[in-house]
Amino acid sequence: MEEVDVVVIGAGFAGLAAAERLAAADKRFVVLEASDRVGGRARTDYRLGDGVPLELGAQMVHGRTAVTHSWIARAGLQTRPLPVTQRSRIIVGRRVASYPWLALPFHPVAGTRAIYDGFVRLPRQIDAAQPPDRSVEEFLAERPVHPVARLIVSNLYAHVYAADPDAIGVMGAAEEYRQAREPYGFRNFRLVEGYSALVDRVAARLGGRIRRSCAVTDVQVTPSGVRVRAAGSDGSPTEYHAKGVVVTVPLGVLKSGTIVFDPPLPKEKQTAIERIAFGDVYALQLRVRNGTMRRRLRDFALVWGGTASAFYRPRVGLKEGTEFVTAFTTGREARRRMGFSDEELVSATVAEWNEVVPNDATLGSVEGMAVHRWPTDPWVRGGYSFLPPGVGLADRRALAAPVGGRLFFAGEATDVAGQSGTVPGAIDTGTRAVEECLAALRKDGM
Repeated sequence: MEEVDVVVIGAGFAGLAAAERLAAADKRFVVLEASDRVGGRARTDYRLGDGVPLELGAQMVHGRTAVTHSWIARAGLQTRPLPVTQRSRIIVGRRVASYPWLALPFHPVAGTRAIYDGFVRLPRQIDAAQPPDRSVEEFLAERPVHPVARLIVSNLYAHVYAADPDAIGVMGAAEEYRQAREPYGFRNFRLVEGYSALVDRVAARLGGRIRRSCAVTDVQVTPSGVRVRAAGSDGSPTEYHAKGVVVTVPLGVLKSGTIVFDPPLPKEKQTAIERIAFGDVYALQLRVRNGTMRRRLRDFALVWGGTASAFYRPRVGLKEGTEFVTAFTTGREARRRMGFSDEELVSATVAEWNEVVPNDATLGSVEGMAVHRWPTDPWVRGGYSFLPPGVGLADRRALAAPVGGRLFFAGEATDVAGQSGTVPGAIDTGTRAVEECLAALRKDGM
């Protein structure tokens, strides 16, 4: 049995943030990561584009004030602005609508009012929503809404929360928005070198304190501390004894019950685990050529057409010969397609594109693809958390609450500052959980 001060379970951004703070506090600790890699739901592919970073998990840095920027700067990496909304293309009946920066008297597809309602007025109404709680879909059904405005709002919330509009609660979304430091989604940045480059640099500082392929199976609280049992990829057992444990695994893993807590977690925490929902999402990266989409849609960043996928160009604004398109698919359709083969997944995605765009805006031939199936990854089991109707920040607080001065919880699902589902939400909660742990250790005279 290895004796340490703290065991951190999970090496995503929450776990890495926890480890960085423990290292600064000069504590003895280990980070136990079930998979063979570090980074959690941040994963970059460099093979499809011959070294070009293409994100399979976390896509962007949302906002100018996100703590992620300081991590990127400290690692010596760079970001560039990504004009997602500004270069969006909303397509209705195969007609293309661009985001109107000027107050045009008439928008050629939907009218300026419908575009304004979708991007501004209706989200503001949701952000100010009052009880009773209901789904985003029910909220839209209560009022006369132009079809284009409905399309924009439905896509916006589906992709923010990795769920279908009929599953997302209005009151929970409003609560989270009121806690956020800046509006979500209108100032986006791309990590130039890719999220995995950032993860690798942070992990290098932590060295051998990260144990990969070490899946925790049991967490037992005893009078003298916490006993943590784990299994290697070959089934070989390892055991650790610590004064405190920081749990940072995704909500999907907590829901699965693959980690057994003894004694069982308090009823309030178990209820929060059940009530907070975990959405489904994946990002399919396609390398294409000989298409006509750029001639028809110009240098676009995003195409929304009312289907389960939004289509991004991760290299927007760069004059490159090779084209890449990201199909970001959410909700029940993302879960359904996880049973597809790679070829079937590409075929379904190309068919979805062709269903939406004008006939003269083709993707072209697909030369290659890359994807990570997050909903069926046993160490994730979904995308990221969201609040369904009837569930609010009180549930996130219950999920985040320490247990007995020994167990501490972090991860985007525990965020109560309006950053759930994001990298900065994971980072901030990892730091918060360790501060709680350190306070408990000081109380114990450690």
